[in-house]
Formats: sequence, structure tokens, C-alpha cells
Amino acid sequence: MLQCLFHLVVTNGLPSKPSGPLYPQLLDVLVDQPVIERPGFFNCFSDEAFAEAVRQTGRRKLVIGGVSTEGCVLQTVLGALREGYEAYVVVDASASLTTETHLTAVQRMVQAGAVPVTWYSVTGEFQADHRNPTALLYQQIMREHVPAMSMGVELYLATQQQARLQPVAS
Repeated sequence: MLQCLFHLVVTNGLPSKPSGPLYPQLLDVLVDQPVIERPGFFNCFSDEAFAEAVRQTGRRKLVIGGVSTEGCVLQTVLGALREGYEAYVVVDASASLTTETHLTAVQRMVQAGAVPVTWYSVTGEFQADHRNPTALLYQQIMREHVPAMSMGVELYLATQQQARLQPVAS
């Protein structure tokens, strides 16, 4: 049985506002995951439905990413820290108006106590071992998004194929 390594809490602005609706590409991969729609708070913890959903996970370490690094991501990370959570901000799964505003927001979060991470490092930390039941999915993600990993897997598979073709000495 696969133990759940994480709980996903998804939030967005109201569909009738500029901050909504959630991107269709995200909805496609989220499938049946509920989306908590906030009426306007930048700090998601100011929205009681979001704050309660996070509390219900029982987790104290949060991995946070989003569309506006200097807006909702920054304010939500600061809100999480004020609530006593450990906050990890996925810097390459967050976007900004400019590189400067992104870097400034990340610097502000780090100064407040957040830990910057990348999607690749988070994925590797969740996977932790190539023998995990999710290894095939993890390896597929790596092949699709990390060319060096793809090359390593291709070399491994070619070596395995070559070994199968070698005659067995008697």
C-alpha cells in the first residue's frame, strides 16, 4: 500500500475576478482535487476555508508555489510562517512580472524564514528511493523534463538490451 507522502491544498481567486478561474491546464492534472476559491485575500491563510483545509492535513511543513511570487505566494508564505508552519517556496514553480520582482520576493521570504526549493528537489525528496512504488512515474517525469536524466535512462536501457543480446557462454 502506498503511503500518502503529501496532501494537496489548491486555491485560486474567484472565477469572476482577474485572479480566476484556475488555468485549464492545472484543472486537467488536478482531476477531482477541490479548488478553494478565495474572494480576494493575497494571504491564503486569511481565508478560513483554506486555513482549515491546511490544518486538516495535520502537516506542519508546507511546500508553496503559485502564479504571483511577489503577490499571493509571498503573502501566503509570510502567513504560513506567522501561523508557525515551516514554509518551502518552490521558486521555479512560481512566476512574477519580472526577474527582479521574483528575486526580491524570494529574498524577502528567505529573510522571513522560508526555504527556497526547486520542483526537481521537491520531487526527488518525495521519491527518495528508486525502489518506491511511484518510481516509474517519477522516472517518466524526469525523462520528460530533465534531459540529463533522460540520457542516463537511455544509456541504462541500451546497456540492458545489449546484455540480453549477448550469447551466454557455456
